[in-house]
Amino acid sequence: MADSESILKENLFFLAGALSRKLSKEADDVFATVGLSSSHALILLLVHQEPGVQPSQLAGKLHLKPSTITRLVAKLERRQLVEKESQGRAKSIVCTSKGNSMAANIEEKWDTLLQDKQEQLGDRYTEVLSEMIANALDSLSEE
Repeated sequence: MADSESILKENLFFLAGALSRKLSKEADDVFATVGLSSSHALILLLVHQEPGVQPSQLAGKLHLKPSTITRLVAKLERRQLVEKESQGRAKSIVCTSKGNSMAANIEEKWDTLLQDKQEQLGDRYTEVLSEMIANALDSLSEE
């Protein structure tokens, strides 16, 4: 039987979860300074970059359930950072002026987080790891 060290180092599920928790905590700590989680900050930035995006599109891009997007957007609405607009039966999301103002700060924080990881891990390693994770997500989404 393998020892506990090798079990952990060879377990994709554990490793992916551990990496996710570590990176999420770092991002959440950064965005706590503006009163948002990293998930809320990312949604606000995506809405800012793509005004009128539909919740279902956000769910697809972020690999989240529509109900999770609804909950995250509702908090951004309560903070008056985004608002929903109706286009017939479809709903779309746009930033408010307050949300647009905050988006530049959020983008800087994401850029700083990425630069910090690139300095810590190296540019090429960060690029390859990001590409591999994106490819894995795409492959798993096709199933």
